[in-house]
Amino acid sequence: MVKPENLLNLMKARRSIRRYQDRPVPEEMIEQLLEAARWAPSSTNSQPWEFIVVRDEAVRRLVGEHSTYYFVRMQHVAEAPLIIALVGKPKATPFYREDVAIASAQIMLQAQALGLGTCWIGAFEREAVARILKIPQDAELVGLLTIGFPAQTPPPPPRKPLASLVHYDVYGNRKKGEAVRPGFVTSGWLSIVLSRLRLPFRI
Repeated sequence: MVKPENLLNLMKARRSIRRYQDRPVPEEMIEQLLEAARWAPSSTNSQPWEFIVVRDEAVRRLVGEHSTYYFVRMQHVAEAPLIIALVGKPKATPFYREDVAIASAQIMLQAQALGLGTCWIGAFEREAVARILKIPQDAELVGLLTIGFPAQTPPPPPRKPLASLVHYDVYGNRKKGEAVRPGFVTSGWLSIVLSRLRLPFRI
C-alpha cells in the first residue's frame, strides 16, 4: 500500500513540463501510463475513453502546428517525444469529459512516479487535430498530453491557501462546526416555472 504522505508528495512534485530530453519514452513506461488511465473511475463504469499514442515525428509535427492559442504556438507539442491524445465517447455517458479528465490525471501522476514529465494541452485547433489523428465523428478529442523525460526543473508554483478555498457545509461558511441553513430548493411545477424564468441569481 502506498503511504498517504508519499502520494501527496508525488502530487506536490508534479510540474507542467514544456522542455524534454531528446530520448524516446520506453515501451514499458508507456504501457504503465495507459494502465493508469485504464483503471481510472468513470460514471457507471462506462470507461468512455480511448487513447492515441502518438510517436511518429511527422504526425507530432502536424499536431504541433495546430496547437495554438490565438497567435501563440505550443512549441513543445511538436518537440515532445510522445503525445497521448485523450478521446472521449459521448454516447457512453453524458459525463465523458469529466471521466477523461480523471484518466488523464492518473496518467500524469503515473508519469511523475516514473520520472517522466507531462503537460496538459487544451489550446489546439480541435477539428484540425481530430482530422490529423483520424478521430471518427462519434468521438471527441478532449485533450492532449505531451510526455517525455524532463529537460527542465520548474520551481513550485504558488498555491492559494486552503482557508481561501474551503467552505463548510454550504458555500460562504468558513467556520468548522458552525450551524448552517441549506439553500431553498423548489420542486415540481414551481421548479419548472422558475427554471424557465432564467433568473440571474439562485434562490
